[in-house]
Amino acid sequence: MKNSTGSLLNILYLCFSMSVIIFILTMFGRLLGAWLAWDMDNKFPFSVVDLFICLKLTWMGLPAGFVFWYFYYR
Repeated sequence: MKNSTGSLLNILYLCFSMSVIIFILTMFGRLLGAWLAWDMDNKFPFSVVDLFICLKLTWMGLPAGFVFWYFYYR
């Protein structure tokens, strides 16, 4: 790790981008599942709880970004 500033920026970028990607994928999956289970006579079955589940899963971007940084940039 000769350039520690560049390495720190790389790990921050990787963790942030992995978190955003995971959020988008889980949100898409939850919305698709709600749409497929939707009965047209009732309300759309997506709630705030589903949003919180997506936000909780977003934290998995930190270890995923660290793994990519460790094996590629370090």
